[in-house]
Amino acid sequence: MKSSLLGLACLAFALAVVPSVMAQGPEFSGYRAERLPLPADVLPSCMAVRPDGTLAVGSMDGDVLLLVDSDEDSIPDSYHRWAGTLPHWPLGMIAEGDDLIVATRSALIRLSDTDGDNWADRWLTITDEWDVTRDHHDWTTGIARWADGSYVVSPVTDDVRERSVEGRHHLRGKAIKVDPETGSVEVLAQGLRYPTGWATRSTDGLVVFTDNQGQQKTNCEINVLRPGQWYGYPSQADPPSGPEGAEPYTPNILIPYPWARSVNGLAFAETGGHFGPLEGQLVLCEYNNRFIMRASLETVDGEVQGACYPFLGNLLGPLTLAFAPDGTLYVGSIREPSWGAEPEQGAIYRVRYTGEPDFGIAEATAEPDGFTLRFFTDPPDPDLALDPSRYSIKRYHHVFQGSYHSPPTDIEFLSVASVDPGDAPHSVRLTLREPLIPGRIYEIRADLPGAEPDIAHYTLHRIPQP
Repeated sequence: MKSSLLGLACLAFALAVVPSVMAQGPEFSGYRAERLPLPADVLPSCMAVRPDGTLAVGSMDGDVLLLVDSDEDSIPDSYHRWAGTLPHWPLGMIAEGDDLIVATRSALIRLSDTDGDNWADRWLTITDEWDVTRDHHDWTTGIARWADGSYVVSPVTDDVRERSVEGRHHLRGKAIKVDPETGSVEVLAQGLRYPTGWATRSTDGLVVFTDNQGQQKTNCEINVLRPGQWYGYPSQADPPSGPEGAEPYTPNILIPYPWARSVNGLAFAETGGHFGPLEGQLVLCEYNNRFIMRASLETVDGEVQGACYPFLGNLLGPLTLAFAPDGTLYVGSIREPSWGAEPEQGAIYRVRYTGEPDFGIAEATAEPDGFTLRFFTDPPDPDLALDPSRYSIKRYHHVFQGSYHSPPTDIEFLSVASVDPGDAPHSVRLTLREPLIPGRIYEIRADLPGAEPDIAHYTLHRIPQP
């Protein structure tokens, strides 16, 4: 009887969270998030947008769904089950025409509808070169595109398994390149932990991925994929310190903990300008704290570094996202028992630029003696924006101390000596009294009326030359 009552309670909860109409979500610096009126049993684990703008959703139950606008009001409000049931829930998906390439725990698969009846009747295994067990953590993440057209996926680390297993577990914790035609695989990089988010920048083919904080990783990270790189986290098939001759790596961007604890899907905003002033930046999912953030990259002396910023909160539990050609950003969110002891439910939000940006920090870039802050608009009070007392900067770093989380160390509060108008529109240049130190995270705050966001977290590796 108790189990029946519990089931009824969970059902009542699920029905309660199904939105009957389009639910308006939070707004932030000219962007608005709206929850699509879909059932809460849609549990998005990966997403992709087809060339015609149709959103395809990989679900935690192993199905692939196509969202449908049933009343032609430009709002997807239902779904069509296009494929199922995949082996375990998929964590990577890209669209190639009407085909979908899907990364499942055991294989990289091409799904096709060959007869046009809106059902994927052809499943082609591109590769299944890695091992898989019954362990819940045997995920395969991706998918990015390498410069030669290959797919990049990652069978995540097997470090949580109770004991080593015989078989093809040498690919665990690796970034591998998969030939689309032959299915042959090549190890690109090693030492990845749980790299859930992958993206390729179309302008130059740069591949970036997220990795999650945990043992030996002090923060969630954004990394550039470099062939031959060791990313610091051994699987059971790896020596504890990595391959012979492996050099310690430096994450390109470190994301402050515990502000972010589980960073997952990411995508470049490349929409031909439809996504407003954030065009070209990265957008990332943070599951635990229920928000999406954004990040800007810059290259200084050959090294990619940059900053991350708050974006939109109260989004259930963002896990995956995808951009549509019209500039719409879709964010797939879930809550589920094993990741927080909450009733299982899902939601998909669409985020769009309203055309009216608010005042706030759009981007932080490094200078030889400080930073430049570019705002979305001119400050409401230009004189106040040039007051050094309105800015505060601190720096710190993390040193692995053998536990799951290593607190910030060597915290220093810095002084802003002067503030001048920047070279770019809507920008100011902050000059510090203290010299910059590489290998630190710089927290930059702007105490200016209406600033949203008012903070940037910049990871500095290289100091620009004067």
